Amino acid sequence: MDTRSRPQIIPGTDTFESRIEVRPRPSFGLGSLRNRKRLLAIGALAGLALAALYTQLRPATYTASSQLLIYIRQVLTGPDQAILPGRADLPMVQNQIELLRSGNVLGKVVEALKLARDSEFAGAAPVPAVAGEGGAAQGAVNSPAFRAALESLRSRLGVRQVGTSHMVTVSFAGVDPQKAARIVNTVVQTYLQERARASDAASSKAPTLREIYQSLGPSAQVISEAEPPVRKDGLPAALVLVAAALSGLAAAAALALLLDAIDDTVRSERQMEYVLGLECLGTVPRFRGVSAWQEDASARRLIASGRPVLRRMAAMMQDVAPGGFQAVGVTSTMPGEGATTLAISLAQTVAAAGKRVLLVDAVPENPALSRWVASLSQNPPVAGRHPPADVLDGIASIQPGLDVLPLAERLGSGDRLMPRRLLQDVLVAAEVSYDAVIVDMPSLVAGPQVRAAADALDGFVLVTKWGETRSELVRQAFQSAGQARFKVVGTILNMSDEATMKRYGDDGAAEPKALAAF
Repeated sequence: MDTRSRPQIIPGTDTFESRIEVRPRPSFGLGSLRNRKRLLAIGALAGLALAALYTQLRPATYTASSQLLIYIRQVLTGPDQAILPGRADLPMVQNQIELLRSGNVLGKVVEALKLARDSEFAGAAPVPAVAGEGGAAQGAVNSPAFRAALESLRSRLGVRQVGTSHMVTVSFAGVDPQKAARIVNTVVQTYLQERARASDAASSKAPTLREIYQSLGPSAQVISEAEPPVRKDGLPAALVLVAAALSGLAAAAALALLLDAIDDTVRSERQMEYVLGLECLGTVPRFRGVSAWQEDASARRLIASGRPVLRRMAAMMQDVAPGGFQAVGVTSTMPGEGATTLAISLAQTVAAAGKRVLLVDAVPENPALSRWVASLSQNPPVAGRHPPADVLDGIASIQPGLDVLPLAERLGSGDRLMPRRLLQDVLVAAEVSYDAVIVDMPSLVAGPQVRAAADALDGFVLVTKWGETRSELVRQAFQSAGQARFKVVGTILNMSDEATMKRYGDDGAAEPKALAAF
């Protein structure tokens, strides 16, 4: 056959990426969230479970607090001396805060409330011995129980300045609300006593001045005493559960977006067009309940579904060789992506249009077409009408207008390569009796068969499995196909999940495109 007598596709010089400007992946956002409802539900339920566990295990604590007003009384000098009610001095406020936290004050609180004997404060430390009616034994302040109680009191006592004012809040968190209020009030009273004792000690050497200046210097006034709190610390359980559910939902949503962002598999027609810069002829859904060995069953389901992709493929064949003999190969990126099913469907569609079609099995490592022909035991194929040429020996007539040539049987099994001139000889012999030849080709990654057949065939259709084949693998396999890549006239997304595609907002599968009449 003289391939130069038929129109040839001239290789383009543009890069693949610049041919079609579309988004590389399905849209994220709501599409990702709609498609991963189960993940969102798991995230929300996990957050609820953790929150429920936390609310059950968290210790119940109550915080009591008291407020002090700290100021400085001073003398107004002049003809009429007077004592001013007070002024704020922020460094002095910090000094009084440190006095409240001092070991002298807290130690006396521990002694007054006998916290060294309280297991909540002293823990498992040994209890100091009692020497008399209300006093601690010598060295009790150095006992492990006393030190443990003092450290526990210091760590749980809060003393802070309110903003930049001279108001100080003293608070304590405990498991018993009554005890918490008692501790806060004792700390405040002990501090006031220590402040008064320090003032008396400073003026003891000048008794004549004591009466005049006894009200001068730092002073503190209790604004509000601590009351036993009625509510537990922390957020209400209902609010914790709601916040945890929303947090789990947000984390699951972020994970859904991340999974879609790192997923490089081909999942839309637009992504397929972006990867190769070629038109995607359409998508083929995944048919459930069809055995993987029965490619003809899937083909019958596809034809019965009336998918426009078959008419587009048939119109594509006429475009590559208008008005003449047409020879097209159907290949895939990886084995097992359904190229044989598409070849059978295309052949039956073209034969139904009144053309004589020869379907050639050229996949020696997986001769699915040959198995299909051999499985037709109830209606054994009859010999087709063809020239007595050796290269066409073994042709079987499947239906009116469609014959199958199990060419792979001659190559044996395994990785046997097709002889360089064999396919071209088949096409030369078939041109006498057929209008079109459709060749079921090995995958692009299986070897150089597709690249070697580029000179003999008019065009190729590339089949890619939806949601499993990585776009980078498709790109690399396509670029390694040599001159054959310039004859790939369209791509097909096979075994697609149309419900998932719709959730991503991809309506390409549901909207038939304009078709050329075949």
